[in-house]
Amino acid sequence: MLIPQEKISEIINASDIVDIISESVMLKKSGRNYFGLCPFHSEKSPSFSVSPEKQMFHCFGCKAGGNVFSFLMRHLGLSFPEAVKMAARRYNIQVETGQVSPERQRQLALKEGLFRLNSQVMEHYCGLLKDSPRADMARKYLEDRGITSETIERFSLGYALESWDDMVSFFRRLKLGRRLAEQSGLVLAREQKNGYYDRFRNRVIFPIVDISMQVAGFGGRVMDDSMPKYLNSPETPVYSKGRILYGLHAAKQYCRQADCVYIVEGYFDFLSLFQNGVRNTVASLGTALTSEHVRLLKGYASRAVLVFDSDDAGINAAKRSVATFVTEGLDVRILVLPRGQDPDSFVNAFGAQAFQEAAEKAMSVIDFLTETAVNKFGNSVEGRIAVLDEMKGHLASVEDSAARSLYVRELAQQLGIDESAVLEKVRDAVTGLKAGRPVSAGFGEAMAPEQGGGDEGLESFRRERQVLAMLLHYPEVRDEARKRGVLDYFYCGQLRRIGTVLVGLEGSENSLAAHLMTVLTTDEDRELVASLAMMDGGQSEKVLEKANFLMKRIVKVRNRNENTLANQIRRAEQGGDSQLPLDLLKKRQEEIRQLHGYK
Repeated sequence: MLIPQEKISEIINASDIVDIISESVMLKKSGRNYFGLCPFHSEKSPSFSVSPEKQMFHCFGCKAGGNVFSFLMRHLGLSFPEAVKMAARRYNIQVETGQVSPERQRQLALKEGLFRLNSQVMEHYCGLLKDSPRADMARKYLEDRGITSETIERFSLGYALESWDDMVSFFRRLKLGRRLAEQSGLVLAREQKNGYYDRFRNRVIFPIVDISMQVAGFGGRVMDDSMPKYLNSPETPVYSKGRILYGLHAAKQYCRQADCVYIVEGYFDFLSLFQNGVRNTVASLGTALTSEHVRLLKGYASRAVLVFDSDDAGINAAKRSVATFVTEGLDVRILVLPRGQDPDSFVNAFGAQAFQEAAEKAMSVIDFLTETAVNKFGNSVEGRIAVLDEMKGHLASVEDSAARSLYVRELAQQLGIDESAVLEKVRDAVTGLKAGRPVSAGFGEAMAPEQGGGDEGLESFRRERQVLAMLLHYPEVRDEARKRGVLDYFYCGQLRRIGTVLVGLEGSENSLAAHLMTVLTTDEDRELVASLAMMDGGQSEKVLEKANFLMKRIVKVRNRNENTLANQIRRAEQGGDSQLPLDLLKKRQEEIRQLHGYK
């Protein structure tokens, strides 16, 4: 174990899973639990449940589930030790670690070293911007852009010298190892393989802070017409552009208060809006918005407004992004600013109130796509046919049939085409989407093949699952299961494995489930336990009687099936009247053993 079990239990007991998850998922109380939109899959109706009593979460849609550590690992991409340490820091608990494999130790040390190094680099760049005579042009540039000293300090803006080896020299002073230097992405190896040179040179530097308030990477902007205008850190063990939005760490509370988030493209767009009081704003770091970005934002707001530049590049960026929002079920509007304006120039010229008034008139997705298609193809007969051909796919992706019908009518009126003709095109597109859409099995169907034996196998699985749920909810059932040794008769290897661990634990219903989570080693096991623990335990009246009935049935079915197969094998060996040859019977016996985890 990397971290002692008693320390993990201490952190679990001190943690409040509702408090931690509510920082990134909007939760509303309903009965004894809290519900919100799942951050791990696309949905429009809340199926993500958090239990303060059991200190665990479970999604009834995608089946994700677990305890506070499971959530931090999945949501932030952390390892188990990293999630434990993050929760421990939150509650001022000291964590002492034990032995770990050398490779895992290297991975953890690398990530911790990069975060620590990035913090030192940020201070170095900040110091240069503040005090270096060679940063006069950068200070003047920021002043001309209207960025105040308070904003510079709040977001730790810095400056990279016009030098090929300033960061190289800084790393030498730190006596930094070669591996950490290369993994940081801040220096690059020379082609001659005789040293390194700085990635960022003569640029204003923007530290990129992740949602856990750690410096994950950096962005740099030139102060003239040099190309590339913007340069970001490469992908590193601590920085992934598809998972981080610039400024979210500072804007998240304002997004939640307004229940709306403005999404811009660049650093200065974000800083100018934030500085002018429009603080529910994030920036996309110049990359296409991903599903991970949108799911992250769903935790802080139910509405989003894309505010990209009004030039062709900005329009195209907005078009690429809207499909992700539609798929993820987040209500999105598109604000197209007057030609020649971007969010930075607009808010500095007209103020925050004018920006918010413009945002209130932002277009719906379909209106925006229709307008851009008309601008692209024109209003001729051929142009309107081309618009319809482009729009049919967008309309087909609208799942709400009533909304789709209204959009069809509106498009027909705009194009001057008969509504039935538009509807026919859209229906054809809907049929095509359905034909190509993969069908995912539900939880029960996914588990059933493990059992074999058709309906009887499925019934065995259901009985075993029900008994495992009772083991979680009722101590008296655990005692009875231990006496009967019923777990030895389980067909499902996963249920048998979890049950074996469970009956060896002690504690109340709520503490037992939380403890079990820390002992299990796979996400699949933790998700299954979460789904069972979040079930209503029901009335305790006659629960032991019901459990005994199920356990007797499990033992009886297992003995009957094995006896039948053994008798068939014996008759085949004796040359009797078995319906199947001996080799097929033995093969079937071996398949059953492997299927259910027996060696």
